[in-house]
Amino acid sequence: MAKKKNTRTVIGTPLTPALLKKLHAFDELPRFKQSDFDPQGNWGITYRIWTCHGYRETGNQNVGFLRIERSSDSSNETFTLDVEQQVVEADGILNIVEAHIKCLNNQLASPVQWELTSGFINTNNNTAASLLTREKGVIEENVMRVERDGRIVKRKVAEHLSCDWCLFEAVPRLEFDKKDLPTFDMLEGLSLLRQDQHLSYRDVYAQKVGAKTANLCKFDQLGRGILPYEYWLDTKHRLLVVTSMNKAYISDVYARQTIKQKTEQLRKSYERMKDARRK
Repeated sequence: MAKKKNTRTVIGTPLTPALLKKLHAFDELPRFKQSDFDPQGNWGITYRIWTCHGYRETGNQNVGFLRIERSSDSSNETFTLDVEQQVVEADGILNIVEAHIKCLNNQLASPVQWELTSGFINTNNNTAASLLTREKGVIEENVMRVERDGRIVKRKVAEHLSCDWCLFEAVPRLEFDKKDLPTFDMLEGLSLLRQDQHLSYRDVYAQKVGAKTANLCKFDQLGRGILPYEYWLDTKHRLLVVTSMNKAYISDVYARQTIKQKTEQLRKSYERMKDARRK
């Protein structure tokens, strides 16, 4: 019996904007609504979360969105980030994360105080109360203090600190030069401490997306406990794409609607499956 020919092609290279186009993650380079974008001003950007299964033909899909809003504080020393993330799980269950973060106005947008809520919304669009988590965090004198479910946890952190969401704000403010940035610790999801992180500017790379070629500037992040991150910006310091191994965050004003439609489709499919089992 002849073997069935494998028609799937392994990608085998890191994700780049040019490759994302070939994988149909977008039709053209992401565009910003604000043509006069100021990284240090007040803004809101939504990123579509897209994942790759490792093959060109199958398994690549939109799985969620990340919304980050920046608000200036009355003091020039700090600013505020409001974060909303939704990730679609099996059958249209939603993992919801919301955070309100006060950050230092430094190179790393270091978090100094925050409130975080995480939970799940089931197929009936109800919040699963038993899985809802709320926490408050504060950092003073390099000590992180987190209060969660009546418990208080303290941990020492490095002098230079950031958060994965905060870096979406910090990177666009950095200069495009190869000066060394300080090694820092990163709070992934404001929860997991990832130590010895290194963020560096690489260069300008020509990215051919369809008929157009754009010069994009790239920062790389390497460190303990994480997959490498690559931050792709246009020459106006607008963060268009962030990639990490098989995941991409793509600037997309329609990301929320895209994920809402996917969630509804999955829930309808789940209901049809339940009805079929009853028959």
